[in-house]
Amino acid sequence: AYEIRNCDWSSDVCSSDLDGGSPSFIALCALCCALFAGIARADSGLYVGLSAGGAAVNAEIGDVSIPGFPLGFDEDDTAYKLFGGYMLDLPFMFAAFEAAYVDFGSPEGELLNSSIRLDTTGVSMFGVAGIELGPIDLFGKLGGVIWDLEASGFQQRFSDNGFDFGIGAGISVGLGPLSIRGEYEYFDIANGDLSMLSVGAVYLFD
Repeated sequence: AYEIRNCDWSSDVCSSDLDGGSPSFIALCALCCALFAGIARADSGLYVGLSAGGAAVNAEIGDVSIPGFPLGFDEDDTAYKLFGGYMLDLPFMFAAFEAAYVDFGSPEGELLNSSIRLDTTGVSMFGVAGIELGPIDLFGKLGGVIWDLEASGFQQRFSDNGFDFGIGAGISVGLGPLSIRGEYEYFDIANGDLSMLSVGAVYLFD
């Protein structure tokens, strides 16, 4: 308990301390400072990361001029991404620019008794902004992806590519320069959409 001792009420001068004396109070302050330093994120700097999870592809396959087409393709597969960026630490929030190479996997499905496979990769670029809640960060992302699609089915192969916009949101829990991130990203691509839910690790350089 916190107690007040050695008071000279006439002069309004008091000394206070924790039970056990001044050294205990100093030790407690030192421990609090050490814990705070352990969970505090470093200031602005470069960061790199790796995430893995699942990606879903929702696309329309086929020529719209042919009766019965296009056909819907809605499948998912394991996905991963390598990313990096630069973070700017601001009062009560942070901002970053981030770029990533993303492999959305190779989902397969059946259409008209034919096996369809879509291989999609891309390079994404995002502006990121978030708020800091101690060791926890909440963030949103706005940007786009340069995507490349390779498809096979109906005894044919074709490819397509382009640039489309994307959004994302996530949460990060950090301990020093290392943090664990979970996030969801959505890309509205031509004739369909891509989405990815992932968990990964991020390292922030001093």
